[in-house]
Amino acid sequence: PKKAERIVSGRIPDDVKNDIRDQTDIVQIIGQHVELKRSGTSFKGLCPFHDEKTASFNVVPDRQFFHCFGCQESGDVFTFLMKIEGRTFPEVLEDLADRAGIEIKREKFKGGDVMRRSDRQESLDLNSEVASFYRRCLMDRIGDKAREYIVSRGINDETSERFMLGFAPASGDTIVRLAEKKGFSVALAEKLGVIGRRRHGEGYYDRFWNRLIFPLIVPGGDIVGFGGRLLSGDGPKYVNTPETPLYRKGTTLYGLHAASKAIRQRDQAIVVEGNIDVIQLHQFGFTNAIAPMGTALTDRQVGLIRRFSGRATVLFDGDDAGRAAARKAVQVMIAGGIDGKVAALPTGVDPDSLLVEQGEEAMRTILDRGVEGLDYLMADLQASHDNTVLGKVKVVDKIAPLIGSLDDSVARDLYVDRLSMALEVDRGSIVRAVRGSTQPRRSEPDRQSREKREVTPLENDGLAILAILIENPTLFPRAEQGNIKSLLTNADLRATYSAAAEMQAATGQVETARLLQVTAPEIRDAVAEAIM
Repeated sequence: PKKAERIVSGRIPDDVKNDIRDQTDIVQIIGQHVELKRSGTSFKGLCPFHDEKTASFNVVPDRQFFHCFGCQESGDVFTFLMKIEGRTFPEVLEDLADRAGIEIKREKFKGGDVMRRSDRQESLDLNSEVASFYRRCLMDRIGDKAREYIVSRGINDETSERFMLGFAPASGDTIVRLAEKKGFSVALAEKLGVIGRRRHGEGYYDRFWNRLIFPLIVPGGDIVGFGGRLLSGDGPKYVNTPETPLYRKGTTLYGLHAASKAIRQRDQAIVVEGNIDVIQLHQFGFTNAIAPMGTALTDRQVGLIRRFSGRATVLFDGDDAGRAAARKAVQVMIAGGIDGKVAALPTGVDPDSLLVEQGEEAMRTILDRGVEGLDYLMADLQASHDNTVLGKVKVVDKIAPLIGSLDDSVARDLYVDRLSMALEVDRGSIVRAVRGSTQPRRSEPDRQSREKREVTPLENDGLAILAILIENPTLFPRAEQGNIKSLLTNADLRATYSAAAEMQAATGQVETARLLQVTAPEIRDAVAEAIM
């Protein structure tokens, strides 16, 4: 059937978002991530956002929202996918629009064209076809050598399938012919970096040939690019997709599609250098492992990690290059608000070889011995600079901004003391260096907001009134005229009532998921239970 077309510019209007949400089966979408069982008019399951043994996660299809009574996570289908898959709102909205058969086209802006949903989907479809082709080649006779290599690295069939490993045959224009056969233009294939234009003469060539292929899969399952390892012959050992409309260097993480759930549940990511390291760690049960995809860790990638956890351990190779990469990575993590640790591997050892030769327990021991990132950097910088005045100044200059970026004031003071004692430098000098560092510290929560407030007990009658109004939003104008709000003695409940009244006045409806998100945590469970 032909898709309903909605043309929008700039911010997505509420009516478009509402159309997409209303045409989306929230139970079906959440059911892909959580085993749900019907419980009256709602559905229950184990919460994917925290560990629990008794189901406290509820999905209410009639009101299009979910709520967990264990950790108080709540929201609508957009919120759920953003949290569980770490995607942005526009990415989730466009994906759900496609599933609902609503085509979103964006108008042209002064700065140029924005990629239309149909263009993006066609690009993703082509990448999916290419990945499937590489996978078939790996499993066919033409992929015998590639499979032998995979086996030699200790990777089993299940892991190979999970990461969709493939093989690009040593052929000049296989992908060119595939694109044409499947109805895609060679211009699009070139734009996506799977083929290139020949420098001399006409025609195109396959960018990847005789390589083990690592599709770059993002949370949600879309393939945005590829990495390839040369199996034999001349050429770079590794080749990655160039910059494309789908792939930007330093903005994605290899393995995140398979690791996001474990990172959230374990509240920690393991950051390694190579794709094979990621794959081996997952195979040995360390399913929270990810890699920067051929680049030094960037602040954008740190932002991706923070969508799932505020903690990460760097596990890079035990050589000089690996230690240098670990230093850079932990600095970016600390500056980006991640509690970063460094797990040191022995010299000449990488995660892949350690697992294959020594097994899971050896890896777990190394991870357990991980040291705090700032401690690692302080020790490393002291070892690499002499004990002169100039050497100490260089250490302070590099560490002070990182201390200043810490949220916790106690941690800042302790690190100031530690640096002062380690360098035998006056504490006041360190404090001034931290305060004067160019990297501003993120603001702490207002102290008064952390103090315990005096809260009036929550009355059941007030909850019942709110539930009736949400069920019948047309009654809000009469409630406002009758000053119903004055009957609510609990301040948090009055604030929730006011938010609901504002929603109804603006749209005629009360969006339950949005209301719960602005409801004070102290009463969120009670409000959710009342309106379910």
